[in-house]
Amino acid sequence: MNILIVCHFGMYRDFSSSFVHAQAKAYAALGHRVRAVVPIAIGKGDWDGKRMFSPPQKREIDGVELFPVRYLSLSKYGEAHFNTASALRAVRRRLGALLDGFAPVVIHAHTLGFDSEIGAWLKERLGVPLVVTTHGSDTSIPIEQGMGSELKPPCDRADTIVAVSSVLAGKVRTCGTSTPISVILNGFNQRALPETGGERGHTFIQVGSLQEQKRVHVTVRAFARLRERYPDASLTLAGSGPDRAKLEALCHELGISGAVRFLGTIPNREVLAEMSKARFFILPSVREGFGIVYLEAMACGCVTIGTEGEGVADLIVSGENGFLVPPDDPDAIVRAVEWCLSHPEETAAIAEKGRLTVQGLTWEENAGRYINLFKELIS
Repeated sequence: MNILIVCHFGMYRDFSSSFVHAQAKAYAALGHRVRAVVPIAIGKGDWDGKRMFSPPQKREIDGVELFPVRYLSLSKYGEAHFNTASALRAVRRRLGALLDGFAPVVIHAHTLGFDSEIGAWLKERLGVPLVVTTHGSDTSIPIEQGMGSELKPPCDRADTIVAVSSVLAGKVRTCGTSTPISVILNGFNQRALPETGGERGHTFIQVGSLQEQKRVHVTVRAFARLRERYPDASLTLAGSGPDRAKLEALCHELGISGAVRFLGTIPNREVLAEMSKARFFILPSVREGFGIVYLEAMACGCVTIGTEGEGVADLIVSGENGFLVPPDDPDAIVRAVEWCLSHPEETAAIAEKGRLTVQGLTWEENAGRYINLFKELIS
């Protein structure tokens, strides 16, 4: 089967951590031919660090054929229409080269909007089915801004929408589309997991970009209260983002700067190594379609704390294999952690059940479910 992937560069920047590439690699490992068209804005560094007009070079990584195209972007000022139209023109100009020796039987676009619009044009041009995966903010943000109706046209142009959680699928349905919607949970790379074991103490970790959506400040405030009772407690924050300076200032204000490590962006193998040393993983984010870091944390043996009403609710049953807390509630995080620390045997059982919960959620299993969906559409 020839599969054509459409994915913007932001989700395909780092081969070691891109879930789009992990899934594409799994398609290839199952014996399918995979080509990915990746629009890259002029002025943005590509995989080789080049920023300007020279077209990035085609390449093959892990059995996936990557076909980058340069387009003119107006950054956030062009998000509504210009950037998508510009990228589509760039794909149209290079269509002959894109299809040279490659006849796709299905198109898989990532995110509603930019990627799905390119996918819809390719669908009409090539006459093959289009599957669009929504990952979270591409659906949640328009709905929160009162523009949920704008999701209906891109949904209607697809043959199937895949949501990475049932919560996200419910949000998509509110736009009124009649396009079928499936739920396929993300996977993760189990082979990358480090050895675990040893005493973890009062150690906490959050992984993700340092921005408002991830609610890192909620974790920091909860940790400050726990630190009062457990003076040896430590918090590791892995990730970079626009809120780092504010978060460092908050740690200073709360008197916990010496107990909080800001690691910045680090390779995935180092993230997993840090998780394997932490007792608690906390990610109280909102608009989270289905964070893969939850899978990794549970697989690493962390007691994992997520947010009620988000995609992770498909995975965690609170009090059984992890904990779910209300959004923006540091006190709820404190209560969950203190219960765990006062019930060590029950907590160990919860962490182990969490580890067992995610064992089957591999990229190979995820890719197999997509392939079955593709076959149904093709037939």
